[in-house]
Amino acid sequence: KQNYVGEVKFSSIDVDVTTKRLYVATKKNVVASLAIDTGDIIWRQILEKGPEGSIELIHPTKSKIITVSGVDIVKVRGWDVKDGYLHFEWSTETSNVLYLFVFNGLLHNVYSSNNLIAVDTYHLETGVKGKATYTFPAHWFSGSDRCELSSGSLACFDVAGKLNIGSLIKSNNDRLSLDIIGDKIEAIPGSPIPAFIVTNKNVEKLVYVKENTIHVRSLTKRSSSFIYTYMADRHILLQISSPMQDTVVTEGSILEDSTVIESLSSKESKSTLKISNPRISSAFCGRSKANTVNCVALVSTHDQSLMLLKIPGSIKWHREESLTNIINVELVDLPVSDIEAAIEKEFGNKESGAFSMFVRRLFSQLQQLRTLFETVLGIIETPSEITGTKSNLVRDQFGLHKIIVAVTSAGKIFGIDNLNGEILWTVLLCGIGTFYENKVNGLPSAPMHLQRNSKHLSYSPMCTLLLKSEDSENTVLFTFNPINGESKNGVTKLPYRVVQAVPLPILNIESVRSLILFDSSNSPHLYPADIPLSSKPPPIYIYIANPTNGLLQGFTVDVPISGKEFSAKEVWKTQFNKPTQIIAIGSRDAMEHVHSQGRVLSDRSVLYKYINPNMVAILTLAPDTTHKSVLTLHLLDAVSGIIIYSVVHKRATYPIHLVHSENWLLCSYYNDKTRRTEIASYELYDGNQLSNSTDFSSVGGSLIPPIVEKQAYILPGFLQAMKPTITEKGITSKHILMATTTGHLLEVPWAFLDPRRPLGEPKEEGAIPYIPELPMLSESMINYNKSLMRVDGIYTTPSSLESTCLVFVYGLDLFYTRVAPSKTFDVLKEDFDYLVIIIVTTILLVSAYVTKNLASQKALKQAWK
Repeated sequence: KQNYVGEVKFSSIDVDVTTKRLYVATKKNVVASLAIDTGDIIWRQILEKGPEGSIELIHPTKSKIITVSGVDIVKVRGWDVKDGYLHFEWSTETSNVLYLFVFNGLLHNVYSSNNLIAVDTYHLETGVKGKATYTFPAHWFSGSDRCELSSGSLACFDVAGKLNIGSLIKSNNDRLSLDIIGDKIEAIPGSPIPAFIVTNKNVEKLVYVKENTIHVRSLTKRSSSFIYTYMADRHILLQISSPMQDTVVTEGSILEDSTVIESLSSKESKSTLKISNPRISSAFCGRSKANTVNCVALVSTHDQSLMLLKIPGSIKWHREESLTNIINVELVDLPVSDIEAAIEKEFGNKESGAFSMFVRRLFSQLQQLRTLFETVLGIIETPSEITGTKSNLVRDQFGLHKIIVAVTSAGKIFGIDNLNGEILWTVLLCGIGTFYENKVNGLPSAPMHLQRNSKHLSYSPMCTLLLKSEDSENTVLFTFNPINGESKNGVTKLPYRVVQAVPLPILNIESVRSLILFDSSNSPHLYPADIPLSSKPPPIYIYIANPTNGLLQGFTVDVPISGKEFSAKEVWKTQFNKPTQIIAIGSRDAMEHVHSQGRVLSDRSVLYKYINPNMVAILTLAPDTTHKSVLTLHLLDAVSGIIIYSVVHKRATYPIHLVHSENWLLCSYYNDKTRRTEIASYELYDGNQLSNSTDFSSVGGSLIPPIVEKQAYILPGFLQAMKPTITEKGITSKHILMATTTGHLLEVPWAFLDPRRPLGEPKEEGAIPYIPELPMLSESMINYNKSLMRVDGIYTTPSSLESTCLVFVYGLDLFYTRVAPSKTFDVLKEDFDYLVIIIVTTILLVSAYVTKNLASQKALKQAWK
């Protein structure tokens, strides 16, 4: 498990000798304390989710960190700096709040009222409101989008384009004006004096107020600035920039007279570092023993990295906080070792003659012998001793070692070793493309397809990510190697927008699984288009869902072997009436295999499963005057467009989750009437006879609807994510992984969610009697004492062991584990006594040999009688 805090919003450095800590508040509504030497999390507190827990400011004191959070109801909390315990909490209702700031132990609440700017004050720790409300004229206030607040002073561009700066503190209400042209204004975070960056056509100027006078200083290059109080009348201006992804450049000078401080000018390069647009969140400066100025700066970047920079010096530590915003993930098999690859190539080349095969065989044996001797003599390290190198990144015998390829909303791709959590490589998508927005939840969307895995030895693995062009709505394809993150000419700009991407069931002649790309005009394209297919694929059926207007369309595509000049034909169309909205679509995992075709009943008859590979589950949500909201589940055949089954859940609302596997479905929702989380379970059967005894056909098969078994269960908690386990052959029992808001990861057997659980006495062997409430046993919590908060998703993938499923959970924390729903029936236990079995086997072999000799001697003696 790896813990994170998220993208930093505010921070403070505590350089006290006894503590030496950093305090951060993040956009994930987290306040935390980090060790200044290592960057490890000392304590972490997670506030409410959404706008209610949004942290608006932090204020450090000697013994407390005070946070102000919330929008309509502002909550002020004081946290102990040592262990994060809550000292106090108070709240107040506010409306039309523009800004919040702290001055002299008072919380200032700034809002607009009757063309005036009004300021209410509250005692920071007790919440006692001040006696008076201070008002300031607001004729120059042009809206919060053209204003910024810094150190209790408000700077705004008025209608005439003049910059006005006015103090919002009771003791000083003078207004200063400056004729300066600018189209953007930003406040310097954490500045001890009012300071702003005014930008006009990419030209930046620093405007600050000192001794009731406005000063202007031109900035020579674009960089992030930070002001630190060095002496009573002197301030240090720190600037940081990143001309390249692996380089950080810092400069320091005196703010008042622009004197350059040579000791603060440094350039740090690190090959493993990939960042963009760094900015200083907080800093601390002092004099060293050599009488030079040194600084420590906490730097956050546009790609949500967090690092501590020692100026002059180096990067002390680096945290990748963008991993809290993973939007897509894939687990990729590692390639085999060089020796195993040589052996596979030896037997895989069937066209070579006997002599060449003998030479290759001899060469591979000599290579293995040489590697063995070098390992024994200690000339080279064993692969287990090498971490994060090519020698260690090889496929193991049971397929447990993989690479986690994670795409984050910050525009960064990570390659992570699943065994130790080490980041092996990173790729920045700056200058390549951005993400499309998911129309259902408003989050970034990044479809990713593994087009070629590592099983093809002659070619490197190939993964393709669909991105949005930075200057248009068209699609950009980014192709890279998921093992090392390298991309050789892997950026393809398309002249259209892709609305659906479907992989073909066959490979092309270069072992690449081509993609059918549907553009916004429903025209199909093939990628890669210049490589012919290995054989002609069967007709491909594709559906496209538009969540905005509720339109579902089905198409058929006949792709020629050349992969060129083909079109799509519309087969069916379904329209959901407004205001019905499609909120989720669930289909079976492409890697899933169904082992058992039926279910044996108590009378020894078989109830056959309805296994339709073309069936998709569609969830729609519509407002209702009587029931507030109505959730509808539709089971749709994507080939014929026939709705197989529909069911309605009244007064159901978010959070909603959908799972589709084999012949069953699970739908979880919050019942607004009973105020609890419910899980509806559905299981589909053909009956006592198979409707399609050979291959399933949605066109020429039986039109008899399936038998639907349904049941509902109560979950004593709230779900964040839900996912079924998956194994290589589908023999292992299915378990459902559920992440709850309390931080637990539950492994619930399918038997508890089976809709055929009897109400009375069990009529089937092993059937559990129906109880509405699902048990949350402590034994089923597979994360034990490692709480997982703010889970965004669960990813499961099979291993080479039929008993084992690999699980990766992502969100505010990352968690990886292995589960065995039916126990490890195909692996010997760790405490297996090898010595005893060897001794027993040896005794049996010796006994068999001795008994054979004695029997032969006895037979010989009987023959001579």
